[in-house]
Amino acid sequence: MRSLFLLLFLLPSILISQNSDWAYRNPYPQNDFYAIKFFNQNTGYVIGSNGIFMKNTTGSNNWINIPTNTTNDLYAMHFFNVNTGYIAGAGGLILYTSTGGSSWTSVATSNGFALRSIVFINNNTGFAAGDHGELYKTTSGITGWLSTPVTATNLRSIYFYDSLKGFVCGDSGKFFKTTNCGVNWSVQTVGTENLYSVNFINSLTGFLTARLGSMKSTDGGNTWSNFQVGYSGEENIVKFVNANTGYVCGKNGPISRTTNGGAVWQPWCSYQLFFGNKFNDISIVDSAAGYVCGEQGWIVKCYFTDQQNQTAYNLGGSLANLSRISFTSATTGAMMGDGSLLFTTSTGGDKWDITFSGSNSWFEGTTWLTKLWVYSPNSWYRELYFPGVGGFPSFSIQQSTDMGLTWTGPRNFGSMGYGVGDVFESGGVTYLSSSLEVKKNSGSGWSTVYTGSTPGKIHFADANTGFVSTYTSGLKSILYTSNGGTNWITYSTGSTKSIESVYLRTSGLGFIGCDSSLLLRTTNFGANWTQVTVPNNLRVQNIRFSSEIIGWFLGTERNSPYTGRLLVTNNGGTTFQQMMSLENFNVTGYSFVDAQNGFVCGDSGKVLKTTNGGLTFVSQNGELYPEKYSLSQNYPNPFNPVTNISFSIPLSRGVTAEGGRGVFVKLIIYDLLGREVTSLVNQQMQPGSYNVDWDASNYPSGVYFYKLESNDYSESRRMVLVK
Repeated sequence: MRSLFLLLFLLPSILISQNSDWAYRNPYPQNDFYAIKFFNQNTGYVIGSNGIFMKNTTGSNNWINIPTNTTNDLYAMHFFNVNTGYIAGAGGLILYTSTGGSSWTSVATSNGFALRSIVFINNNTGFAAGDHGELYKTTSGITGWLSTPVTATNLRSIYFYDSLKGFVCGDSGKFFKTTNCGVNWSVQTVGTENLYSVNFINSLTGFLTARLGSMKSTDGGNTWSNFQVGYSGEENIVKFVNANTGYVCGKNGPISRTTNGGAVWQPWCSYQLFFGNKFNDISIVDSAAGYVCGEQGWIVKCYFTDQQNQTAYNLGGSLANLSRISFTSATTGAMMGDGSLLFTTSTGGDKWDITFSGSNSWFEGTTWLTKLWVYSPNSWYRELYFPGVGGFPSFSIQQSTDMGLTWTGPRNFGSMGYGVGDVFESGGVTYLSSSLEVKKNSGSGWSTVYTGSTPGKIHFADANTGFVSTYTSGLKSILYTSNGGTNWITYSTGSTKSIESVYLRTSGLGFIGCDSSLLLRTTNFGANWTQVTVPNNLRVQNIRFSSEIIGWFLGTERNSPYTGRLLVTNNGGTTFQQMMSLENFNVTGYSFVDAQNGFVCGDSGKVLKTTNGGLTFVSQNGELYPEKYSLSQNYPNPFNPVTNISFSIPLSRGVTAEGGRGVFVKLIIYDLLGREVTSLVNQQMQPGSYNVDWDASNYPSGVYFYKLESNDYSESRRMVLVK
C-alpha cells in the first residue's frame, strides 16, 4: 500500500483519505445545490454547499468550478447577465461579481444569519432575506446594506413584482407586503405552515408554496386559497416566466406546469429522476427547457416538446448507494445506483453519465431497475421490475447493443410473476435462469436447455461449458454442462448453505461460493472439490479471475452492518486474503478488467479505481515468531513478470504475541536512479514471516531495488526484471 493521500474536489472543507493504491472516481459533483440560473440552454450557473459556484457553457455535464474564496454554503443568487450578479449565503455573506466569477467583492451583513433569498429591482436597489427575520435593503449595490426588522421568524423567499410592490414569505405562515419599495412592510399570517416561495404574475394574482400545498391570491395577497397542482407533497418552489406559464416544483418532485395562469396544472418533466431526491430551485430558459438543482449533486435538465414527449437528464453527480459495477475495458463501464439509476462512463470514471433506467406509467406505476450485467461494449443486459396492473408484476430482461443508450437489443426476455436469477454471455451465446428453467440464446431466439430445480447463478467458461447453481431444498447443488446444455451433470455441495456465486475457467478451475463462508474449489470441471478456508461469517459472492492465479471475490458480512470486503488470491484460489488497501472501504461491487485495472463501488456515491491491482498481497507463513528482522532475496531473480519477496518481523521486546499491536512496516520498490516505483507494504503488521508478490507487468526491463523499513531496521536488495 502506498501512503495515505488527501483528495479535495469541489468540497473545500471536506478531506477524504484513502490509500493511494486506489483513486477516487466518484460521480461528481456531489455537493448540495441550492440555486440555479441558466441564461439559455447552454450557459448557466449553480451554487451550493461549501462555497461551490459552477459554470456550464455546453448544457451538458461539463461543469467548470469557479472559486468564490469562501466555504460558506451559498443559497441564493440574482444575475442580471452572464457576467454580473449577486450571491447570498450562510453567515450573512453577500458576494458580487461583474466578471462572471473571475473576481468577487464580498460583504457580511450585521447579524451573520444565513440569507436565503436575494433579488434586485435595478442595478443598485436590492433586497436580501433569511434566517431569524433578516431583511436587508441596499440602494448602492454591494455596499450599504441596511437591516429592516420585521420578524424573528425565518424568511424564505423575497419577490418584487415591480419597483414598488414586493412580497416576503417565511416560516409559520408569515407573509409581508410592501407597496413603497420596502420603506414599510405590512404583515399577515397565511395559515400555520412554513411558506417556501412567492411569485406574482400581476398586481393582483400571486402564488405561494407551503409545506403542505400551494395557495393562490387574486386580491394582491390580502386573502389566499388552496389549489392543487396534480400531486400531493411538500411544494418548494413557484416560478412564473410570464403571466400564463408557471412552474411548481415539489421538494421531492415532480414538477407541475401551467400555461393558463394557474387555472390548470399538468405534470412536467420525467418523474423518475426526482424520486427520493430533494430539489431546491428551478430555472426555465424557454418553452422547451428547464433546469432543476437539488441535494447530493443533482442537477437535472428537463426538455419538453409536448405532454407525451418529456425527457430529463442528470447533468450533475450523485451520492446514491452504488452496486453491480462492471467494466469491459479500463475506460468503459457501468454501475447501478439506488432509485434505478444507471451510471455509465467511457473515460475510466473521470466523468459519469447518469440516467434513470426505467420508465413511469401514471396508470401502471414506476418500473424499477433491479439488476445489471455488462459483457462487452455491444452487449449489456438489465432486469426491470414492472408492478403491473391488478397486482400481477412482471420482469423484463432487456439488451443494449450501444452501451446503455437504448435497450432494444434482439435478446430481450420477459417473465410474469418472478424475476430472473442470472444472465451470462460467453462466446456470443447467452444463458438465462428463470423459474424452473435455463434458457439459451445463440442469436436466433430463446430455447429451453434445462427444466427442473430452480436455477440461480450462472457462469460459463466458453459458449458450451459452464456451471448453473440450483435452489433445491436441503443440500445445495450445481449443474455442469460441456455441450451447451444438451446434457447436465449434478454436483452436490454437501451443504445446505445457499449458493451465492459460481465460476469456471476453460482449464477446469472452478469455484462455488456459498453463504456462511463456504468456498469450494475444483481443478477438473467439478469432478472433485476441496474446501478453501476464508474468514468467518461471510457470504462468498461474485467470484472472478483475470488469470489462472489472480482472482477475487466479494465477501459480505452476514450480520449488521453487512460490510463488504474484497478478498484476493495470487495462487489460483488455494488461499484468499482480504485486500488490505480497502480495509476501510465498504465494498458493494467490484470489477477488474485485468490484474492491474480495477474498480470498486460503495455507498454514498463512492467509486475507487486502481491501476496497479490495488494489491498489497501479504501472506503470513506459520505461527512461529522470528527472533530478528530479515529481508530475503527475491525469487525468482531475474524474473518476468512476477517475483516473490520474503521478510520477517520479530516480536517486540516485552510484548506478548497475543497482546502485541505490531509495528509499522514499509516495503518499497525503487528504480536504478533511486526513484520510488511502487509501495508494496505500508501498514501496521503483526510479528511473523511474510511473502509478498510484485507483478511488474507494467514496468520496463531493468535493475530494481526493494527496501524494507521498520522501526530502526532498514535493508535493501537488488533484483532484475528481464522481459
